Amino acid sequence: MASPVKVSDRLLALARQEAQGTHRSATAQIEHWATLGRAVEVLVAYRDVLALKRAGQTLPIPTVIRREEVHDLLAQLVDNLDRESVKARIHAAGTPLYTTDPDHPGMIVEIQADGTRTPGELQGRRFVPAGNRSATRRK
Repeated sequence: MASPVKVSDRLLALARQEAQGTHRSATAQIEHWATLGRAVEVLVAYRDVLALKRAGQTLPIPTVIRREEVHDLLAQLVDNLDRESVKARIHAAGTPLYTTDPDHPGMIVEIQADGTRTPGELQGRRFVPAGNRSATRRK
């Protein structure tokens, strides 16, 4: 069931402007942005999410990286629907993965690239180890 959501006048104006060129309604445009945000957010480290938010609408791409390279990389991610290869790329970048574990019900388990597993929880979008309950192990 749809629910009304309040958005800023500025965001609504931007959505209307963008929607004209994409043949969407303003609502569909905002939903599109939300879907993209959710899809990208799981692939990006929290510190990078903060940097993206600070950048606002303009994302500065370093001059040493060509825009085409960025677009090619994004296209590869979109074309590759195999989650295992995406997980392998995340591990190769040294970024941890997060999952659930039946041994730790109700908790999130952080898996480092070296296989170290740490149970914990998210607090304010940050992973916090479970303190004295934290029994790290390698699997």
